Amino acid sequence: MAKEKTKKLYSVITGDVVKSSKLSLDQHKQLIKVMRSCSKEITKVFPDALKYEPELFRGDSWQLLIKKPELAFSIALFYRAYLKAKMQLSSIEARMAISVGTVDLVESSFGIGDAYKISGKALDKKGKHKLKFVSDVIPNSNEIDLIIKNSDFISSRWTSNQCKIVLLALQNMDQKVIASKLHISQSAVSQQIDAAGWMIVADNITYFKSIVLGASISIKTKK
Repeated sequence: MAKEKTKKLYSVITGDVVKSSKLSLDQHKQLIKVMRSCSKEITKVFPDALKYEPELFRGDSWQLLIKKPELAFSIALFYRAYLKAKMQLSSIEARMAISVGTVDLVESSFGIGDAYKISGKALDKKGKHKLKFVSDVIPNSNEIDLIIKNSDFISSRWTSNQCKIVLLALQNMDQKVIASKLHISQSAVSQQIDAAGWMIVADNITYFKSIVLGASISIKTKK
């Protein structure tokens, strides 16, 4: 049993809100509500992807254990877009470290293993980039980190309105459906999609999924 667990890859996302101490009391209260709401929404949008409900702590931080690591990048972007869309503050920004690795012990609300360790360490490292990727088991992890940085540069500039569209695009909705749900024209959706650089980010998500899925299959088939 224990040997089988070490062969399975997980993803851990550790995140927090940048400069949350500068928020007013009312803004901080709203942030906590938004974080809780986001956690519930993630479990609906990405069913069976999480090992347990996201853990929130310190009023501005969170951690997720993802049993479908190929979805980790999409979930991180969903979290970023959700905060921006709901808080509607240009200054609000999330930073997250995405790890892919093994987890030796999984309890009801936490785990122990390399995926946890490297995710926490990566978040603590200072740097300009707010989205980071780290893995000791993915052979070309440096390439993945580059597309994460590329997507970080693009997504950090999303407006709250663009984030509303991105949240639906992350659910594989087409422009016509998005327009209907947001009660705007399809041409407006198209313009915002282009302005948000969504097609580049979508390609990065596809690449991330293929690499992580390939690594997961490789780990499982190793004897």
